[in-house]
Amino acid sequence: MEKQVKILQDFGYSEHEYNGETIAKRGFLLDDGVDHFYAEMPSNLAKREKETNYDLSSQHTVQGNWTASKRQAQDGREYYVNNFYINKLK
Repeated sequence: MEKQVKILQDFGYSEHEYNGETIAKRGFLLDDGVDHFYAEMPSNLAKREKETNYDLSSQHTVQGNWTASKRQAQDGREYYVNNFYINKLK
C-alpha cells in the first residue's frame, strides 16, 4: 500500500534484545489526512535510515503493509492488533 502522509512524530531509532537477537526499529506517528496511525520501520530499513532526518512540515510517500495479530488478554479474551510496517519512506 502507498499513501501520502505527514509525519507527526518521529520516535527515533531503538534496539532491544529478543531471544538472544538484537531487534532494531524506528517508529513514526503518521497522518494520512483521515487517520493518525503508528508505523514502524523493521530492522534492516531502520538501521539504514537511523540517521535520516525527515522533514515534519512536508508530505511524504510511505509504502508498507498492514498485518493483524491475534493476542490474548490476561482475562483470556482474544483480540486483534493492527500493525503497519514501512517498506519505503520518502
